[in-house]
Amino acid sequence: MITRRLAPILLVVWTGLTSLGAARAPTPRIFLATVERVSAGDILVVAAVNGTRLRLRLLGIDAPKVAQGSKPGQPFGEDSRNYLDHLIGGKTVRVDVYGPDLYDHSLAILWHGEVNVNVLMVAMGYAEVNRVVPCQIYCRDLKLAERKARRDRLGMWVQGDRPESPVTFRRRLRVQGE
Repeated sequence: MITRRLAPILLVVWTGLTSLGAARAPTPRIFLATVERVSAGDILVVAAVNGTRLRLRLLGIDAPKVAQGSKPGQPFGEDSRNYLDHLIGGKTVRVDVYGPDLYDHSLAILWHGEVNVNVLMVAMGYAEVNRVVPCQIYCRDLKLAERKARRDRLGMWVQGDRPESPVTFRRRLRVQGE
């Protein structure tokens, strides 16, 4: 039987074990910031407490695309953006930055209190695990969250087991646009 004194220690050990991917990831730059604007379910702008503004991409996830100009969006793209905005828009979050992506965004894990926002977006069916970039951190948590969202048909998974992945959608649009 687990005693009350031992339970918090076991929880910390278990949490560390479920995130073994963290051992491969670089050490993040950690700071507090206010969410200024949510552009998509995985892209936002924050203002750090020192006034620096950063464009962030949520590390490890890929959300359905939102319509931009003449480019169409995906089903659940608007829902994904709106959910993220409702969750953290205008709020102070902890930002763990792991480096830049190819488009000058900072790749980050966001924390709202004790909640890993990246994992929550996947768990609610508003994003999937990124299929292009190999997972760096919280890999097991992200995969388990996606599996449960698929099983429970949450968010984009209400469309069935194989909705069009954001990466497939982007590739299809590029081919059609050529």
